[in-house]
This record gives sequence, structure tokens and C-alpha cells, in this order.
Amino acid sequence: MNQPPQGIARFDSAAGMVQALALALRGRPYTSPSQSPLLDSLMPTINRLPCKLREQVYALGGMTEGIGPSQAARVDVEAIAEWMAGLYPQRRYPAAFIGSSNGALMHLAAAMGVPWLPQTFLCPVRALGNDPDDARRALEQGLPIVHALLGADGRIAVHHMHDPNQDRLMLQHMAYYRLKYRRLPLAYREFLLRSLAPGATLYVSACNRQWPVTRTSSRSVFQFGATGGASESEYFEGSPRVRQYLSRYGIARPRWDPPPADDMAPEAEWGFDPALLDDLQELAKARQWRLIRIDHAEPESLSALTADIYADWYAEQGEPSRRLLVDSFLLSDPLTTLRLRAIPYWSLFGVEPSARLLEEYLQGHPGFDEIDMLLFSHGTEGVGLAPIERWQQLLGWARVEGRLVGVDPSRYPRDFATFTRFAEDLARLGPRWDLPEPMSIAFFEEALQRHGANAEVSLSRLHSASG
Repeated sequence: MNQPPQGIARFDSAAGMVQALALALRGRPYTSPSQSPLLDSLMPTINRLPCKLREQVYALGGMTEGIGPSQAARVDVEAIAEWMAGLYPQRRYPAAFIGSSNGALMHLAAAMGVPWLPQTFLCPVRALGNDPDDARRALEQGLPIVHALLGADGRIAVHHMHDPNQDRLMLQHMAYYRLKYRRLPLAYREFLLRSLAPGATLYVSACNRQWPVTRTSSRSVFQFGATGGASESEYFEGSPRVRQYLSRYGIARPRWDPPPADDMAPEAEWGFDPALLDDLQELAKARQWRLIRIDHAEPESLSALTADIYADWYAEQGEPSRRLLVDSFLLSDPLTTLRLRAIPYWSLFGVEPSARLLEEYLQGHPGFDEIDMLLFSHGTEGVGLAPIERWQQLLGWARVEGRLVGVDPSRYPRDFATFTRFAEDLARLGPRWDLPEPMSIAFFEEALQRHGANAEVSLSRLHSASG
């Protein structure tokens, strides 16, 4: 994979997912978020360090992907779009996805053999000596960066996200700014024009998850907390779990004291900004594309739905699967999932809400002989984190064998070597088959509508190929 331009982090959801899908469309497995052989070779050594030192190395490693504050005004969002679109093989596709990041969606796109273009990406900015628990200071210190990013390109919205629960390690040395394309970048437009013929279908992935925010301009917000293990009220009002978490990290405060929220906005990482729809509708009309919007309430609304669609698809081909492969955040390999004829189930994070959703899915689908599970390590024992025993208990639903893939249970959630070990372990799984014929658009849409009602997922036509 080519090196990305400055201003996008490869350790994040959008960059990881777009790389995994692009590799799958090229017939190659996804082997690590960094795509750096040198960094990957160091992971086993880093993993053997004492706990505190391991955390610091992890945080400093993440910082290397951040830009300096003075570079914010020069972030080239067009070059970043060009890098993401350029990851895909250039050929004619019957369809494409664009919009919200979603791990389950990557499996649907891989099955159909079509690309996905992210609306959102993470632009980390170095902030040495940052206090993860001082949200008011983070907002104040981040405002010049936000204004610089807004000035860099008038087509983006800036979501300054500050989550001391799940991003504690990284926030010590950097600040998170998620940039959302509100207008279609030229690189995306040209890629779609080259890749989609008249009559093709463009799907809009629209996650409707909102989050309370402090608005800082018409195109920028400050988001305290994020979707994951803690609830919105716990971030803003505290709870016994928050108090215990802060005490565990030696923080002398019973709760956080964030700036008051005065608005709601699309969740920084997963939510869809509908401002992008204007350009998509104009382009679809000009090119006679079908434009289909897929609404989903939460990021994980697509997880069980995608598993059900895969089960139907394999069964239609006379190859029913009794193997479940559970992804975690950006740890996923769509190509290997297909070769194993495994049913994919995407978990957002290693948190209790994600574990509960997986458990509900398994209760309704108890017939898997094998369950293989990846597990992302955040490095933080945050509020709502499900312990390793919880995940091992879920593996017990397998009738023959359940196994963690690339996970050292004794080091979780600081098992940073899992970022490369997951691929090594996946490579040992079998048996494997040739890739199936791509899932047809008709099959995908019929299956999505049939299973969607139970998953709060709906499909609506914004433009027909005939106008």
C-alpha cells in the first residue's frame, strides 16, 4: 500500500477499513493496520515490555501519525481522498458505497466486489502534555487547530473528539479531529466517474447515531466522549463506574467536567453528515445512477444483518456455513472471511454493549461448529470494557471449537502484538475455497430489505437510473 499523505491516521477505523476492503478487491489479505513491515516486526518486542512502558510506547507510536499544530492549516483533504480512492483497483464496478465507516459494510462490499469511499477520517494533531481528563482545556486549546483545519478546506466539517475513556493513552500526546466531507472531493468524483457506468448503483451508508456536542462554528463541534462502553450520561454526569475508573488511574476527581453540550451532531467517528447528499444527488442525476440510501440507527445495526445476508448467500450457493468469524473494530480481513466461507460478525469494540449484542445474535443462531474471534486492544481498561473472560465465555457457544485469533489473553487489553498476530493466526485457519461469484445487487437489496426491519435498517431510493 502506498504511504498516505500527512493528515490521516492509519490506526483508525476509516483508514483501516478502506485498506482492508481495497486489499480484498485486489485478492490480498489485510495483515496489519500500519502496513509497515518495520513497525510490525517490532510488535512482539513491544509486547514483552512491562505494562506501563508498553502503554507509553504504544501512545508514542500513535503520535508519529499525528501532524504538528502548524500543519493544520495545510492539511490537503483532496490528497487524502485521492489516496483512499487510489487504493482500489481501477476497473468497472456495478456499484459503490460511500458514507459512514462500518466494519460489517466492508464484508458486504467485499462480497459484491465493489469499493467504499469514507466520508470521515481521523486527523490527529500532536499535543504533548495533554491532560485527557480536562475536557474544558482540550476545547480551549483545540480551537485554533479547529479554525486552521476549517480554513484549510471549505468543504469539510471538523469534529474535535475528546474521549478520555477509550482514548486515554493516545490523548496524552495528541488531539483527535475527525474531518467529514460535506462536499464530494474531486478525487472521489473522478473515481466514481471512471468506475461506474450509467445505470450503476451508488449506495449511501448513513449511520444516524448522534451525540451531544458543543458547537464551535457552523462547521465544527466539540464532542466529549464517544460511542462505546460508557453511556452519554456517564460522560456528562458521572457514575459509580466513572468514579472507579478515574480512581483506578489515580485521577483526583470523581467525574469529568466537560463543556456544556448545546447541540446534537452526527457522531464524530460513525455518524453520517447529510450535507454530502446534495453533490451525490446531482452526480447521480447527471450520470443516470441509482442512488440508494441505507439508514442504520447504530454502527452495529449492520452486524447481525450482514451475518444473516451472508448465511442466505452461502446457502443459495449450496455451501451453508457453520463457521462464525467475529471481527473487532478495524481488525478484520474480508478476503480471508470469504475464502474460509465464514459468516462475518463485526463488533464495534471490546466493550460490554458489543459483547451483549454478539450474545443476542448467538442466542438466535446457535448452530455454529466453530467460532473464531479477533479482539482489538485499546490499551485502556475503560468504563464498559468487557473482560477477556466475557469474550472467552462467548466462544463457548461453538459446538465444536471456539478460539481467540491472534489474542494473548494474559495481556489483553494491552496486547498490541495482536495488530499483526491476528493475520498470522488467520492464515493458519482452513479449509479454504476459491472466491465465490460476487453477490448480485438484486440479491443484496432483497436480503437487506427482508432482514432490515428487525435491525432498524432501511433502504430508500434517492434517484432512479431512469430519472
